[in-house]
Amino acid sequence: SGLVSFGEGISKLGPLGAGIYGFFNRLLIPVGLHHALNSVFWFDLIGINDIGNFWASEGVKGVTGMYQAGFFPIMMFGLPGAALAMAQRADEKNKKTIKALMIAGALASFLTGVTEPLEFAFMFAAPQLYFIHALLTGISVFVAAKLQAYAGFGFSAGLIDFFLSSKNPMRNNMWILIIMGLVFFVLYYLI
Repeated sequence: SGLVSFGEGISKLGPLGAGIYGFFNRLLIPVGLHHALNSVFWFDLIGINDIGNFWASEGVKGVTGMYQAGFFPIMMFGLPGAALAMAQRADEKNKKTIKALMIAGALASFLTGVTEPLEFAFMFAAPQLYFIHALLTGISVFVAAKLQAYAGFGFSAGLIDFFLSSKNPMRNNMWILIIMGLVFFVLYYLI
């Protein structure tokens, strides 16, 4: 209930609240509590229903999708950039195994938005990097909301849902998400 109250409070902050939500969404994944926060924004718990309204085309164009779109640059580009860096930096004796795991994780993240294989690969081994990942996710969600670049997902923020979103009348400035994604790929790779 504390997370729901927190979500209700930040829901009144527009793009800034969306960014704060994105940060805490990723930060809470290690303990599974991100789902409590998701229910505030993605479903009809307090009347936002971002996912339902997006897919039913019943929301407000330029607003609906605010709590989803910023995840696309991270899941389709940012985390695959981190996977590439991890594969390249692996110890020589483990490089083949790490490369296989990172390729599989990057493909899952890019195509479907399933990020846990990559996130769990570094969240406990390098919590400082995981914190930066959460921070970058918050920034991405904030920037997408501020620029009114909106897309939605039925499952998660991967290429499949990006393509499906491109056919939805609620989409808005989706090309910005691709540009953001390229920037986040570089940031994640370098960091």
